[in-house]
Amino acid sequence: MKKLLPMLMWCLLIPALLKAQEIEVSGTVTSADDGSPLPGVTVMIKETQKGALTDINGKYTISAPSNSTITLSYIGFKPVSQSVNGRKTIDFKMESDLQALSEVIVTGYHTQNLREVSGSITSIKSKDIAQVPLASFDQALQGRAPGLLVQANSGQPGAAANILIRGKGSVLGSNTPLYIMDGVEITAQDFATLNPSDFESISVLKDAASTAQYGSRGANGVILISSKQGKVGKTKINYDFQTGYSTLPTNKLVLMNSQEKLQYEMDRGNPYGWTEEDLARLRLVDTDWEDVFFRKGKTNAHTLSASGGSGKTTYFTSASIFDQTGTVPNTGLKRYTGRLNVNSSAGDFDFGINSTFGYSDYTNTSEANTGIATPLNAIRWSNPYETPYTETGEYTQMASGQPNALQELLENTNLRNQIKGVGNVFIQYRVPFLKGLVARTSWGGDFRSNENSAYVNPTTYSGGFATGGQGSYGRAYAKQFRYTGTTSLRYTVPMPELHNLSVGVFNEVVKTTSNSFNFTGYGLGGAFNNEAGITPGNSTNGFIPSVGGSGTANALLSYFGDVKYSYKNRYFLELNGRRDGSSRFGDNKKWANFGSVGLSWIVSDEAFFSGLKSTFNELKYKISYGSSGNQAGIGDFQSRELYSRSVYAGVGGLVQSQLANPDLQWERKSVFNTGIELSTFNGRLSVTAEYYNSITSDLFLNQQLSRTTGYSSIVSNIGSLQNSGFEFFVDGDVIRTKSFRWALNASLTANKNKVKSLIGGETEIISGNFINRIGEPMNSLYVVEYAGVNPANGNPLYINSEGVAGEAYSPNFRKIVGTSEVPFFGGFGTAISYKGIAVDAFFSFVSGNKIFNNDRANVENPAYLYDNLSKELTTFWRKEGDITNIPRPGATFRSATTRFVEDGDFLRLRNLNVSYTLPSALVNSWKLSTIRVFAQGQNLFTWTKFLGFDPEMSTTSLTGAQYPALRTITFGLNVGF
Repeated sequence: MKKLLPMLMWCLLIPALLKAQEIEVSGTVTSADDGSPLPGVTVMIKETQKGALTDINGKYTISAPSNSTITLSYIGFKPVSQSVNGRKTIDFKMESDLQALSEVIVTGYHTQNLREVSGSITSIKSKDIAQVPLASFDQALQGRAPGLLVQANSGQPGAAANILIRGKGSVLGSNTPLYIMDGVEITAQDFATLNPSDFESISVLKDAASTAQYGSRGANGVILISSKQGKVGKTKINYDFQTGYSTLPTNKLVLMNSQEKLQYEMDRGNPYGWTEEDLARLRLVDTDWEDVFFRKGKTNAHTLSASGGSGKTTYFTSASIFDQTGTVPNTGLKRYTGRLNVNSSAGDFDFGINSTFGYSDYTNTSEANTGIATPLNAIRWSNPYETPYTETGEYTQMASGQPNALQELLENTNLRNQIKGVGNVFIQYRVPFLKGLVARTSWGGDFRSNENSAYVNPTTYSGGFATGGQGSYGRAYAKQFRYTGTTSLRYTVPMPELHNLSVGVFNEVVKTTSNSFNFTGYGLGGAFNNEAGITPGNSTNGFIPSVGGSGTANALLSYFGDVKYSYKNRYFLELNGRRDGSSRFGDNKKWANFGSVGLSWIVSDEAFFSGLKSTFNELKYKISYGSSGNQAGIGDFQSRELYSRSVYAGVGGLVQSQLANPDLQWERKSVFNTGIELSTFNGRLSVTAEYYNSITSDLFLNQQLSRTTGYSSIVSNIGSLQNSGFEFFVDGDVIRTKSFRWALNASLTANKNKVKSLIGGETEIISGNFINRIGEPMNSLYVVEYAGVNPANGNPLYINSEGVAGEAYSPNFRKIVGTSEVPFFGGFGTAISYKGIAVDAFFSFVSGNKIFNNDRANVENPAYLYDNLSKELTTFWRKEGDITNIPRPGATFRSATTRFVEDGDFLRLRNLNVSYTLPSALVNSWKLSTIRVFAQGQNLFTWTKFLGFDPEMSTTSLTGAQYPALRTITFGLNVGF
C-alpha cells in the first residue's frame, strides 16, 4: 500500500508536468518527390493524441510536450515521425507510398485511400483520356475499368457513347450512370462541350457500398470527375496541340458492282427494260458510293493551361479549341471551352470555386433508320451504274425513283449550337473549439442552352415530299438548369491510437427545370436558307407554321449520413444511410430509404501472414451489401394525371392523356459485392478480383389495362432483373529500371443478365425479334432458325419445333438464339518507355453478344431489285442441285431468322501512342520545363466477322444508316513553360 500511493501520485502529476513543459512547435510539410507543400496532412502528438492539420501551404502549428513525438500521416504517403527534443521548428519531408493500397481515389463526397475502401471503385488516370482525339471523352473509357462497358452509338463527332456499369438493370427506365463533376450532376449528352484535358481523375463507383451515398440516383453506378487544381509554387504553363485526320473503316458488307448488278437484273427479267446500248453505256460506269459520301475528316485541337499558387491561394485555368470534321460531309464539331478553379484559405476557413464554360457548333446527319431520304442509306442502295451528277453538273434523278441522297446530304442542314456552363462554389470551416469537426457547404449548377436549326431545301426529296415542294426551315430552343446544393458536418472523433472514427451527416437538394419551344415555317423562297426565306402564313396561302413548346421540372431532397471506423488501420467498417424524396413519384411513395454496409480487412497486416510478405506485399479482403435506387428514364410527371390540349370542331379543350398512379416508386437495386485486392513485387504488380450479384426490383414496366378504361397501359413497378458476374483487373511493371520500363494491364468482366419476374405473373414479353423471358437474359433474340436452301427447288429451309429442317415456316418455330446484352468485355494494354521514348498501346474487346443485322437484310432482300444489293445475292439458286445459302428470287423472303443474326464479337486497337520527351538538360537551356512530341492513332484496326462498318453498338440491332466510328491519326506537341 505504501508503494501504491506514490505511484498514484506520480500518475496524477505526469499530465500536469507535461502540460507545464509544452512548447509551440511549427514547421512545413513537403513532398520528398518534388518539394511541393502538402496541405491537409494529419499532425499528431503520439503521447497525447492531440492533432492538427497543415494548411494550404503545408504549414502547421501545434502545442507539444518538449519530450514528445510528432507523427504525420497523409493519404498516399508513408507515415513519418520525429522527436521534439525541445525544438520549436520541425520540418518534414514525406515520401510517396508506392504500395497499391495507398493510392488516393475519389469515393463520392470525400477522398480515401484504397486501404480504407470496402466498396468497388476503379480510378482511371487522366493521362489515359486527356489527349485522345475524340470529341466526347466517354468513348475513351472503353476497356479502362472492369465492369464498365462503353459502346459508341455513332461515329459523328460529338456523339455521346452509351455506358453501362455491370449490365442493364432497367427495361423502361434509364441505364445511364450518374455523372458528377466537382460535386455537380451533369448530363452525358453534353460531353461534347467539356474538355477532358481539364480532368484530374475519373472514379467509377460500381457497388452499393460506394453508390448508396447517392441513394435514388446511384442504381446504375456513378462516374465521378474531378477537375485539375493548382499547387503552391511558381506558375506552370502548358500548351498542347494536335492535328490529324480521320478515315473510313473497312466495310465488310460487300455490294454488287455495275457488272454484277446489271447481270443480276438481266437474270431477273430486266425490270428497267435496258437495251443493249443502255447496257453497254451503263457498264462503263462503276460508282463507288462510299467514295461519293465519305471524305477524309480533319482534327485540330489546342489547349493552354496555367496553374500555381502563393500564400494561401492556388489556381488552375485553361482554354481550349477543338475542331473536328466528320468523314461524312456536313458533319462535325467545333468546341471552345474555358475553366477557372481557385482554392484559398483564411484561418479556419477554406473556400473555392470550380467552373467551366463552353460553346459548341455541332452539325449532324440522320442515322440509325431505314428512311429512303437518309443519306447514309444511299451508300447501300444507290445503283453503281448511276452517278451523283449528270454531265451538265446537275443532281442525277435516280432511275429507281429513290432520292439522290448526295443532294439530301449537301443541300439540307441540321445544326446545333450549345452553350454549357458547370460550376460550384464551396466554403469549409474547421471548428476551432471542437477539434475534428468540419462544416462544409457546396452549391453548384449545370446550365445548358441548345439551339437547333434545320433547313430543308425545296429541291430535295425531303423538301418536296414532306412539304409539298416548298421546303421548310425550323428552329428549336431548349434550356435546362440543374442546381445541386450539399451541406455537411463531419466529425473525426479523437480516439486512442488504435482507433479511428469519422461520422458525417449531409443534406442535399437537386432541382432541374427545363423549357423549350420550336417552330417550322414553310414556303421557302429566294436565296435565304434561314427565317428570312419563310413565306408568312395566312388563312389563304396555306403556309401556317408548326409551333410547339414544353416545360418541366423535378426535384430531389435528401438526408444522409455515413460512419467510417477503423481499428489498427487494419479492420475497416463503412456504413451509409440515405432518405430521398422525389417529385417524380406518387403521393404514397415519394420517400424511400437506401443504405449499405461494407467491411474490409488488410489480411497482409496479420501476424500469420508475415511469412508471405516477401512475396505478397499487400492483401485486402472486402465485402459489402446495400441498396440504391433509380428515378431516371421516366417522365417528370409519370405518376400524375395529365391533360393535353385538343381541338374538336373548331373548339379547344382539355383531354386527359395519362392516368394517375400514386403508388409509382423507385426502381430499387440491391447489390452484394466481395473481392480481394493484392499487391506483389514491392508494389509493382496489383491484382483485383471481385464477384457481384445485383437484383433490380420494382421495375418500371407498362402494365396493360382493360380497353374499357380508354388507356392501353400505365407505368407501374412490376418485375425484376438480376445481374451477376466476375471482374478481374491486373496492372503492373514487368520490368522497371532507372531508364527502362515495360508495363502491362488487363481487365475482364463476365456479366450474366437474367429476367427474374414480369408483369402480372407473365412468363415472357415478345417485342419484334426480341423476347424478355423469365430465366433468360433480357433482349434475347427470338427468331426462326434458318437452315439454308433446298437444292432441289431453291426454297429456303427452316428448323421446326421438333428440330427438323423443312420448307414450312411458322412464328411458333421461333427460339432464343442469343442475347444482345454483352456477357464478356474488357481491355488490355502495354506501355514501354526507354529514357525519353515511350510506346503505349491499348486494345478493347467484346464477346458473346448477338446482333440482328437489319442493314444487311435490306440489301439481301430480292424484292428490292431496283436498288443495289449485296454481292452475296449473285450466288442465288438457279437450277436443281445448286448448293447455296441464297434462295431463288421468287421464294418468300423472311428476315426474322438466324440468317441475319451475327456475332457481335470484336477486338479493337483502341489507341496507339508513340512519343518522345526531349532531355531535360536541353529543354531547361531553352528556359522551358518540358517538350514532348507524339503521334497517336484511334480505332486503327478492328478484328471482327460482323458484316458491316462497325460491330460496336448499344442497340439490339443494326437498323440501317450507320455512321461508322472514326479511324483517327493525329500528331501532337506538349510544351511546358
